[in-house]
Amino acid sequence: MTSSGRFLVCIHDATPAFDRETRAMIRDLAPLVGRRLSVAVVPDWHGEWPLASHREYCRLVQHTADEILLHGYHHRRRSRGWGPITWLAEGCDEMNGLDLEETRQAIERGQDAFTEAFGEPARGFVAPGWQRGHVIPAHAGWLGVDHVLGFFSLESSRERVPLATWTWDCGRWGWLGHVGHGIGSLSRFVQRGAPVLAIHPRDLNRGFWPKILRLTRELLAAGYEPSTVTGLLQPEC
Repeated sequence: MTSSGRFLVCIHDATPAFDRETRAMIRDLAPLVGRRLSVAVVPDWHGEWPLASHREYCRLVQHTADEILLHGYHHRRRSRGWGPITWLAEGCDEMNGLDLEETRQAIERGQDAFTEAFGEPARGFVAPGWQRGHVIPAHAGWLGVDHVLGFFSLESSRERVPLATWTWDCGRWGWLGHVGHGIGSLSRFVQRGAPVLAIHPRDLNRGFWPKILRLTRELLAAGYEPSTVTGLLQPEC
């Protein structure tokens, strides 16, 4: 079958707090994509779930995914101020409200915890709630990451890859998942960029998991090859 390109499956909100959901997602995805997925881990979910205290969970992630990304530090409410996204995303816009130096300190703490858990720092960063604040490609190297995965693009200091992202955990109301699915489908229809499935633990409880698995199978049947964030930045052969 001729490949139509590459696509990405990325598990967000990976934390021991969602151990059961993480295992269920990996179990169902493994027969479809194998290890070719990215997992965005939160070093200390809401300040109560440090990765280093849950070694079995860390081993699970390391042994089942080809790539691990840094997903904020605590993944909780911004330290000051608020905005519509703060309310809609139920306070997960951690990077908003931080100045550049505070952003550096937050990522440094996240990388320290990440390195303690996995033996080396993360190369890629995904902002909680897609709100990256000062984490932009121009600052990426200074902040200690190589590339930043966003909703509409994957960016490094050297390259920008457009993305067509599906996501189903879009905030406080479950029905917003249908909006997130529609945005991804529309982006793919207009050939916006590489398909990305941004999946979350709440997708299981909200009933979107069968739809997500069906979409994964559809992309595979269309000739897309599963990849990682780093893989999307590499030229296709």
